[in-house]
Amino acid sequence: MTQQDHENQLNKTLDRWPPTTVTAVLSLQWLVVLVPGLLVVGDLVAMAWGLEPAGRIAFLQRLLVLIGMVQMAQVLFGHRMPGLAGPSSVLLVGIISTVGSGPASVYGAMAIGGVLMALLGFTGLAARLGKLYTPPVLASTLMLIAVNLVPAMQNMIFVKTAVGQSWAAPFLFTMVLSGLILWSQLRLKGLLGASMIVVGMLVGSVVYYAIGMGPFPGWHGTGAVGFSLLPDHGLSFEPPVVAAFLICYLALISNELGTLESLGHILELDDLEKRVNRSVSVGGLSCVAAAFGGTLGPVTYAVSPGVVLATHNASRWTLLPAAVATVLLGLWPTGMELFQLVPQPVGGAIVFCLMSYTAFASLSVLQTRGQGLNRRSGLVLGAATICGVIITFMPPEAKMALNPYLRPVLGNGFVTGLVLALILEHTLPQLRFDE
Repeated sequence: MTQQDHENQLNKTLDRWPPTTVTAVLSLQWLVVLVPGLLVVGDLVAMAWGLEPAGRIAFLQRLLVLIGMVQMAQVLFGHRMPGLAGPSSVLLVGIISTVGSGPASVYGAMAIGGVLMALLGFTGLAARLGKLYTPPVLASTLMLIAVNLVPAMQNMIFVKTAVGQSWAAPFLFTMVLSGLILWSQLRLKGLLGASMIVVGMLVGSVVYYAIGMGPFPGWHGTGAVGFSLLPDHGLSFEPPVVAAFLICYLALISNELGTLESLGHILELDDLEKRVNRSVSVGGLSCVAAAFGGTLGPVTYAVSPGVVLATHNASRWTLLPAAVATVLLGLWPTGMELFQLVPQPVGGAIVFCLMSYTAFASLSVLQTRGQGLNRRSGLVLGAATICGVIITFMPPEAKMALNPYLRPVLGNGFVTGLVLALILEHTLPQLRFDE
């Protein structure tokens, strides 16, 4: 079968329900891809806010329910493609970078960004923003996400353990576990390979406690089903925080456009622009809901085209059972309590693997969507990344010395790096020859 025939066949499965067994297997695969990263990303935000265990569980519950509902909305009314919805790493970085401004300011900025994002979708302007996001800018966006999550990973990895209260032991444990997960994913294919994140989380946790790396925290699950009340953080609007989040939202929209364009190419859709605008509208409204719910806004995951190609099935309906299961997990506090048993170094290993793939995706963008890595694109990516590193690891005294109105922007490594990438990409002269 030629590539053209393969894409036509995928197009035919878009609006069809596969057989029951196939639907169950594909839905499980979507869940395996979504849930581990969702829980770890959610826990990073909960840690940034300094939530107690009960507060973390409530936060993760709200996040799971929101993502499940967004997935249903996208499949039924939004892009109507096999695109997996999950919490946005861009907004995660935005929250972590501005957490000092307080929940009201952060979620107020998120709400404004969500409203503007929805308006871009409703007015049809969202699909036209792709011109800003050339391959070097997209590559810089992905690399900056990985860079700006390094401090959060450090807090998860460098914890004192029961093994002589050593700082080195959890680091070595995390690196070994990360290496085994990555090795397994490269050796195994399909659902088995995708499940290695879950397997690594489970096995890593058991081994961590078995060898005495840390005390077992204990678990008293009740099996009850319920949902926590929404937080009462209110919303306030500080211009510097809003400005920082607006730049994050531009990156969020670019991620959405990139994923949907890839899916549209695979499925040979002739109405992609309408689907993109509907998807951005749903995403914007979902970000507003996330702001009021005190969680994290969604994005369509870039892994979606890979899952479609790996399974040879593009049915959007296979995501509905996965969405329902996500909501049900969010309504099960005991399930969230089980996740709290995962040691921080194990969670750090999962984030390490996810960000390793993010860095790989950054470089692959230049190869698959651009003209390869040349001097110009390398300068954009390199300068943006180095700028992000400098700002991310800026001494606290230097960050506090910044003007309070400039701190959320100039003290945010992701925002400053992305702005530099946009400036360089649209001002540097084009190369005549690929170098």
